[in-house]
Amino acid sequence: MDKMSDGRKSCFGFGFLIMALVLAGFSVFTGGIGSLVSSMVGESVGFSLKTGIYLAIGVFILLAMVALIFFISVRDWSWFPAIFGGVYAIMPDLVFGPEDDVLALVAGVAISGLLAYLKEKRGSKTLDV
Repeated sequence: MDKMSDGRKSCFGFGFLIMALVLAGFSVFTGGIGSLVSSMVGESVGFSLKTGIYLAIGVFILLAMVALIFFISVRDWSWFPAIFGGVYAIMPDLVFGPEDDVLALVAGVAISGLLAYLKEKRGSKTLDV
């Protein structure tokens, strides 16, 4: 993992974090559907809501730990704001609407540009891409 660039590590970290959230939500959802079917029909082909919650917790912990490993191995933190802004922009509108997505993406790119500029100004002429 040391030969991988910081940009890729950051992308993989955020990817695994998004997968953790989506798959955990999907596990709870399918467990809820199984419980709903069993309450209406009497026999469920899926698993119960309790099992779905346990599965969601396990999936989230496992994938979040993988994401944490990627995040810890990053040396140049200037990639984080831009990637986080991009991930936040493609996530469903959970907060206000599209306005916060645009603001998060622009702020993330601006902060990443500033961090890259400051790194170059300090004397490090190469940026990990």
